[in-house]
Amino acid sequence: MDQIIKSSEAFELFRYIRDFTTGRKERSSASFLDEPDVVVDKNEKSLRDSKSNSEGFNEPDKSANLITWEDVDISDHPKRWPTLLKLYVTTCVCLLTIATYMGASIITSGLDEIKDHMHVGNVAVMLGLSLFIVGYSVGPLFFSPLTEIPQIGRQKVYLITLAIYICLQIPTALCSGIGALLPLRFLAGFFGSPALATGGATITDMWDSKYAQYFVTSWSLCAFSGPALGPLFGAIMVVAKSWRWQFWFLMMLSAAVFILFFLFVPETSASNILYRKAQRLRKITNNPHLQTPDELQYSQMKISKLLMEIFLRPIILSIREPIVLSLNLYLGLVYSLMYLWFEAFPIVYMELYHFTLIESGLTYLGILIGTLLPTPFYFYYLHKVLIPKLTNNSGRIVPEEVLRVSFPAAFFFPVCLFWFGWTAQRSINCFSSLVSTLLYAAGSFLIFQTCYQYLASSYPKYIASVYAGNNLCRSLMAASFPLFARAMFKNTGPSYAPVGWGCTILGIITCIMFPIPFLLYKYGLKLRIRSNYATN
Repeated sequence: MDQIIKSSEAFELFRYIRDFTTGRKERSSASFLDEPDVVVDKNEKSLRDSKSNSEGFNEPDKSANLITWEDVDISDHPKRWPTLLKLYVTTCVCLLTIATYMGASIITSGLDEIKDHMHVGNVAVMLGLSLFIVGYSVGPLFFSPLTEIPQIGRQKVYLITLAIYICLQIPTALCSGIGALLPLRFLAGFFGSPALATGGATITDMWDSKYAQYFVTSWSLCAFSGPALGPLFGAIMVVAKSWRWQFWFLMMLSAAVFILFFLFVPETSASNILYRKAQRLRKITNNPHLQTPDELQYSQMKISKLLMEIFLRPIILSIREPIVLSLNLYLGLVYSLMYLWFEAFPIVYMELYHFTLIESGLTYLGILIGTLLPTPFYFYYLHKVLIPKLTNNSGRIVPEEVLRVSFPAAFFFPVCLFWFGWTAQRSINCFSSLVSTLLYAAGSFLIFQTCYQYLASSYPKYIASVYAGNNLCRSLMAASFPLFARAMFKNTGPSYAPVGWGCTILGIITCIMFPIPFLLYKYGLKLRIRSNYATN
């Protein structure tokens, strides 16, 4: 099949959501020409002939009215798309992820100007960073389930939320008070969250499991790149124009990504594509009972069960499951340290080494380089170890096996914190402390990849809830760290090493949590056997 389902127009996006949420019936066949262009192949035509009934259906046979991919053209499935199209969509998702994550950290380069302009203190202005993080920790609880509903899919959620995200940058750039800035930053994080919540799912929609690991890892690199690039581009905007241009730049960057999505990125949710085919067949055959399996499942789901899956299950799993709880805290600490650098770097490189604003922004590139360093080794591990085991064991592995990769990375965290804290002195070349942040980034990247793979292997049935709970926990932790970081460094560090004792305190905490990957490797199986949710 040569023709791909065309992207919906803007009014079609709102119509689908309106019809689903209000329960409106399908429009008459007279308006069928307004539907998205979905090609019906020979299988669909035979299905139309076999399932059509001019008299209607008083007692429908649900099994006979189910539309599956066996009934339609399988070449329309995202996994059967041309490789170039899949690469293009993957690239667009990665660009969207970078643009969204840059939105969190880009404000850090203009904090001093914002403080002077709005006459507020450091904690108040740092809330502009923290509330953005809180926003994208809460957003996935709402948007991730929406993308799984067949009537909605992923593309509509991407486009609508991204359009709102772009519009929010305008009042943010124009606002004059902290009371307006803070809620706008929260809303920007909230509506920017679909890229962070469903980007990996979009990639796995298209790629077979053999290749999905590589592209999900590449997408994760973009998630690490965004926070590292934000301060640099923010500094350039502040020096060239003013702090307001940080948000104008963010608006233009996001608008460019929006155009790529709107014009050229098709829907990747197989359930949504199949739903649209069934929708057309209902009108052709005059059979209103034709449904897809996912459509039938959601139509029979009670609201209470849906709310349970969206809000309660992530919290229940995060509290009751020792594996989930321990990794939430561990990954939360690792993730929080990244946002701690946004307070530590200005103290060290601007106040101690007297870097300019742009030079200080360049120091964050060490985090980006650090995430790139272990990537070839991780790809080698995927190619030689993980993927062959998945292929030879019908997609199953012992979950604890993947934790081995995290063992050397676990050593990096306390070492890098002590290293950074006590080499950040005027008498020691700044290159030494920069190397420590590079190794931190390399270790954190490996930790995230292996721990997420471990969670996916341990809780395959509830992985969406596990990831939602993890995202909420680590993001809330990360949002809190910038608020107390400067006070901690200023009140504890000696003048010759201003971040020394602060990093020592954090280093001790990481030493306490250091054994978590090793303990899970040894006792993970026993914990999974005792669990009501994990696979054993």
